Amino acid sequence: MLSEEQLRDFGDEGYLVLPGVVPERLLAPVDAEINALVAQNPPPADAGSAPSYSRPPGRLPACDAALRDSPAIRLADALVSPRTLDHCHHHIQVALNIPPSADRPGAPHIDGHRPEQARPDSFTMLAGVYLVNESAPDSGNLWVWPGSHLVHERVFREQGPAALLATSGHGCFLAAPPQYGEPVQVLANRGDLLLAHFLLGHNIGPNTSKRTRRIVYYRLSCPGHESRWADTFTSALTEYGPVRRALGATS
Repeated sequence: MLSEEQLRDFGDEGYLVLPGVVPERLLAPVDAEINALVAQNPPPADAGSAPSYSRPPGRLPACDAALRDSPAIRLADALVSPRTLDHCHHHIQVALNIPPSADRPGAPHIDGHRPEQARPDSFTMLAGVYLVNESAPDSGNLWVWPGSHLVHERVFREQGPAALLATSGHGCFLAAPPQYGEPVQVLANRGDLLLAHFLLGHNIGPNTSKRTRRIVYYRLSCPGHESRWADTFTSALTEYGPVRRALGATS
């Protein structure tokens, strides 16, 4: 379901955007579900905020169906086959970005890191279903640092898999910050699918458009991830067999 070129791109860049994966018949119920969620839990009245809502899949059945009843979950599985993926920590996130918001991120972070934790709260892959067009920059787009999953792999090999706990996942706060390169604003349209490696550095971007940005995020893990999470930090493609093979790796 994914070409060799797409597998190599994921291995090198750490993410893919696949167009038109989720059909409108599944997106319209997601819109209605999110409208109800926001009405019950209104975001702050001031503009320029980026509220998010995390709920179990059973509380967001339309959002769950957008993943499971479209090709989305099968495309995600194609990156880890013969392993499979399922919800990590049993929640779905609805993320908003309300204009106007002008703050531009200076550096990336990775999720699941807090100083008080004994170990990072990791998963395998982030998936996102787009609900509005983000085909122009500064529309509330996700910012990513291509290849930063491999930058983080080097950090964890050198300093151990808990190296970023004290920095809340921000490598830029290390005594010797890694070189991340230039960020990219991810451009996509309604119904597109984002697949991103857990270790890919990312951040939220500005929204100078006139429309609230909406996206549904799914944090997915392979069975047994909890027992090998440290290996996935020091060898980023541990759970991504098809990607390793496409890149010509033997391990």
